[in-house]
Amino acid sequence: MQTGHATRILIVYYSRYGTVKALATLIAAGAQREPGVETRLFPVADEPIESSPPNADSHGVLLQRAQIIGELVAADAIIVGSPAYFGSMASPVKRLFEDCATASTPPTNDRTRPWRHHLFRDKVGAAFTSSGTPHGGNEQCLHSILTMLIHLGMVIVTPGQQEPILENLTAPYGATTVAGPRGDSKPTADEAEAARALGQRVARLTTWLTDGRDAWEERHGMGVIDSREHPFPPV
Repeated sequence: MQTGHATRILIVYYSRYGTVKALATLIAAGAQREPGVETRLFPVADEPIESSPPNADSHGVLLQRAQIIGELVAADAIIVGSPAYFGSMASPVKRLFEDCATASTPPTNDRTRPWRHHLFRDKVGAAFTSSGTPHGGNEQCLHSILTMLIHLGMVIVTPGQQEPILENLTAPYGATTVAGPRGDSKPTADEAEAARALGQRVARLTTWLTDGRDAWEERHGMGVIDSREHPFPPV
């Protein structure tokens, strides 16, 4: 069934030296292997979303936050990437979702219970990461991202164990790469293809879910309801 709108994949990432950004670009390329898919890269800043832009007043801060939340709301799937810091996601990534889930204006939910927030519920979620060494916390970082997405009520998609099981070096939880001692090593050919495969898998499953939702709503006499408020804002 054709729904008439593109499947929207938002790739949220934090990258200091370029390796996580390289993975994000590969994931976007993989997602675009599927027809009718629109991707957007969303780099996470070091500053909180409620920090003031240059020469901005309080209204400008609210507009900045609204634009960020709008991009997240418009997506059908959100793929989150971060370097592995101490076996977990980088703090700016976690803070971005904390700030969005507990946004004080408007008070759409109890701010003491952000896991009940509706903005991310039923969206598809996936994860990717890099670390400086082969045992630098890649899988733990993926777990930390996926756990956050689960708390937000998202539908998790992972690569799963790849064949051949005993020889394949990819993680079953998400796309990974080893950035090396300076944090700027490029993904290997196998890591690059695993990243593209994750993007394609997320795009395909997201399309299945959104098309199925639209068909269900139509079958139950609800018409096709696009629950997203708007498409991706223009760059």
